[in-house]
Amino acid sequence: MGLPEPTKVSGVDVLEAIRRRRSRRSFSRRPLTLTEVSTILFHVAGITGLAWWGGPKRPYPSAGALQPVEAYLVVERVEGLKPGLYHYNPSGHCLEMLREGKLLGRLADVSLGQDHVAEAAAALVLTAVYTRTGSKYGHRSYRYVHWDTGFAGENVYLVCEALGLATVAVGAFYDDEMCGFLEIDCPWEMPMLVFPVGARG
Repeated sequence: MGLPEPTKVSGVDVLEAIRRRRSRRSFSRRPLTLTEVSTILFHVAGITGLAWWGGPKRPYPSAGALQPVEAYLVVERVEGLKPGLYHYNPSGHCLEMLREGKLLGRLADVSLGQDHVAEAAAALVLTAVYTRTGSKYGHRSYRYVHWDTGFAGENVYLVCEALGLATVAVGAFYDDEMCGFLEIDCPWEMPMLVFPVGARG
């Protein structure tokens, strides 16, 4: 499913967003708009240009521009989207549905029963494909992949702050169950962080 043009100017400058950034676990029942979802996904994992060798550049630094981070969206309340699990395709700035249904409750269970995950309008799950970075950097890629994920995760916080939304980084989950939930090929692609997102409660 194609996404609308992301918001490029929010009225909150980057220095203000950095100062105001907080981990927020309280969500209202308001659905997210499709433009809000588009803006988050683009500024976290979208393509902003091309590296000298032709690979994609993203809104955060990546070792060798090898981009190991993948983004999945678990939708509960988003205008114009059916509830379900989606994969973000940065090349087309679009969402690919993987599974339909209300899944945030299950994601909360996998995330060690953290209730605020189930209360969000949606959740962004970042994974990493280690072999992308490992193809160039070998054993050092283990460090670089985690840096890349952290840079992308900070963008989630800053974009949500700029849009007046709530989010929090969740790193506590059962790895094997999360791999099954996302239907990814672990250990080649591993879950890294979960970000429940919604309007502030």
